[in-house]
Amino acid sequence: MPPSVPPASPSSHNGPPRLPREARITAALIDLADTLVEDFDPAEFFYRVAEHCMDLLDIGDAGVMLALPDGPLQLVAASSERVRLVELFELDANEGPCRTAFYDSVPVDHPIDGEPANHWPRFSIRAHDAGYTSVHATPIRLRGQTIGVLNLFRRVPGPLLAADRHLARALADATAISLLQQTTLDQHRTVRTQLETALKTRTAIEQAKGFLTARHGTDPAASFDHLRAYARKNHLRLVDLARDLVAGTVTIPPPPGTDRTTARP
Repeated sequence: MPPSVPPASPSSHNGPPRLPREARITAALIDLADTLVEDFDPAEFFYRVAEHCMDLLDIGDAGVMLALPDGPLQLVAASSERVRLVELFELDANEGPCRTAFYDSVPVDHPIDGEPANHWPRFSIRAHDAGYTSVHATPIRLRGQTIGVLNLFRRVPGPLLAADRHLARALADATAISLLQQTTLDQHRTVRTQLETALKTRTAIEQAKGFLTARHGTDPAASFDHLRAYARKNHLRLVDLARDLVAGTVTIPPPPGTDRTTARP
């Protein structure tokens, strides 16, 4: 008899039933390991990390932060505009569980209930106002060195379950291993080079997102989704498309359903 397969997740208003969670975990780890390619795109890679966290963990949003050796922590990917703003606030305020997880190299759980917090009061107020009820931050470690953090935000009461914390640790480890193995393609590349590339591409992508937001009259999140979709459809590196768009050497049509009367020529 063939081995039993767990039933698929039930269908929802978002679409048809998905693969069983075990199968999705396997697919995610394989996807993150598939970095041994010449056209590896660090920017797209970290957004996929955030998407896998969203798909597999009981969270409302996810963010990925990285830092160069002896450099400041920076945001490189976020699952939504809402969490992006909270993450940037945390970095600007110089306080929060994600920073602590990075600098102390330990997982951090932080409940957010709207009451005055002893730890990170400004961050807690900002996160609460954004609709989050708790944060779990997992360090991304590479060869004993912490290079970043996975930041997992919940919108429903209660902390991240133990099983999800273990899976978050596995996703963080897979992220670090993937970065390390990708450098074997070119002996002149280093992990530092990969991190520098990822951090630099964020600026170009944010510029392109702002450009599309103004040009098409859409919100930043929709503009970014449209940018990624266009890059994937046309087999383009996300950062290359972003730079060409801002430079004016390429144009992207408005997303379907956009009111063209609001789009700037």
